[in-house]
Amino acid sequence: MLSSTSETKPLVFSWQEIISCLSNNSSWRETHQYLSSTEQENGVTIQRLWEILDQAWDEMQTPRSQADFPKFLHDYYQHPVWLINAAFSESDEGTISDRLAAVRLIAHTQPKKILDFGGGIGTVARLCSMNLPYAEKIDVVDITDFRQTIQSYLAEFPNIRVLERPDPAYDAIISTEVLEHVLDPIETVVEMNALLRIGGSFAASWSFAPCIKCHLPQNFHLNRLMPWIIRSLGFGFYGFERRGSRVYGYVKQADVTPKMMRQARWLEQVSRLPLPIDRLLLLIFGL
Repeated sequence: MLSSTSETKPLVFSWQEIISCLSNNSSWRETHQYLSSTEQENGVTIQRLWEILDQAWDEMQTPRSQADFPKFLHDYYQHPVWLINAAFSESDEGTISDRLAAVRLIAHTQPKKILDFGGGIGTVARLCSMNLPYAEKIDVVDITDFRQTIQSYLAEFPNIRVLERPDPAYDAIISTEVLEHVLDPIETVVEMNALLRIGGSFAASWSFAPCIKCHLPQNFHLNRLMPWIIRSLGFGFYGFERRGSRVYGYVKQADVTPKMMRQARWLEQVSRLPLPIDRLLLLIFGL
């Protein structure tokens, strides 16, 4: 059950409120070249945000060698345009609604220690702090190097830490719209399993679809079977909420074993087949 403290503080901020915080970061000045004067004043739409993120991707020039791609991806997520993404996330009602759905899906375990995995500016961590009164420690871990800015932005929430790497074990992990950005989503789920205690809750959403160029095409096939792949990796299904995105909730039942890993990789291969395998699994096993 969510706390009523969410009623005393705004869940969704205005664009100008967020900009006043992010402008303390020296990189924010670099974002002005991507925003018109009207956008600097009033914000952007999701479609316009995607255009800006794609523009930065193209300017960095995708490497031809696959060996160089991991470094390119890391460098891309340090680009100042991700501050625009952060501002959009904190000022968009739809995004906040999706993140709150994830918070609700971990609330049943009353977690004291929570990880916001790939948390960006810490939107999920902020919402956890506002709505889960039993949360004693909430960690934000993200690939970007804007940690000082994020820590300053979240300064009024004393139970939030911005870390370079996780500090397990956690009672709950939330990962919203992250898996589509990583090279190997299955390995990332395995990593999150290892960070959770047995009985801990896990909430995740993903968008394996060609909305923007940093949604990696090599993983689009996973959109069909990701709920079952996660279940094969030591998680029991708890439930889901459908807002703008579908957010799934799980509970960790076991550590990942080699047998589980083989099953997950088998499901990954099956998801590439031009068959309605997702509908068949839903019919036979449910979610």
